[in-house]
Amino acid sequence: MRIAVLSDTHDVLREEVLEQIRLADAVIHAGDVSKPEIVDRIKANLKKDAHFYLVRGNADGEWAMRIPDILELELEQVRIFVVHNRKKAVIPEKCDIIISGHTHKFQAETVGERLWLNPGACGRRRFRSELSMAVLQIEGKRWQIEKIRIGVEDESAGRNENTIAAADTHRSGGCSDPMELSSGALLLLISGILKRMNKGKTISQIAGELNLEESFVEEICRIYVTHPGVTANGILDKLEVNRHIGA
Repeated sequence: MRIAVLSDTHDVLREEVLEQIRLADAVIHAGDVSKPEIVDRIKANLKKDAHFYLVRGNADGEWAMRIPDILELELEQVRIFVVHNRKKAVIPEKCDIIISGHTHKFQAETVGERLWLNPGACGRRRFRSELSMAVLQIEGKRWQIEKIRIGVEDESAGRNENTIAAADTHRSGGCSDPMELSSGALLLLISGILKRMNKGKTISQIAGELNLEESFVEEICRIYVTHPGVTANGILDKLEVNRHIGA
């Protein structure tokens, strides 16, 4: 039995993830879908007779009130417990695999006879963070885990000289969300904001020139003002910390 395990899609369902969903006999989502449209797209891409299991995450709003916070499943002969944030759940004694999300970090660790699995996040990229999901193969009482890295080509592009071009897409309206940029391109974007700020331009003017939301520009400027001497790299690190706390 092939099971696609994913979490923390946060409004974004990438084609690489859909490819794994289409191959799976079952799909387990460990929460933070964010919008019901993502659930609809997952269901539309399930192969015939495949099952879909979902728990509610902390970023799932009122639309998800009927989605359970935990699930206890038995697939083949393996007992599986699913929760978004494992620190807020009582883990049952009789389960073989614990699946959770929330941290945006991949984990597959066997403790005793139990597998603790976090597929990582496979939706919005958090600056330097890796995107991933997992494929769980179950046969009887035995299982095997495969880590699937998502967006590898995007990461490679972000490390080469094209990072400048990636940042320039903001000025031409080619990118609507700074979180989707590589860390190198985002660093250039932050530098551009600071340069304009130091020239006395307003938040509204900077946002207009770079085709950004004013709230994002304001966040950069606030960090710069409240942390004297901070560099563009320091602001990037601060943004990453803020995003993690807010997850």
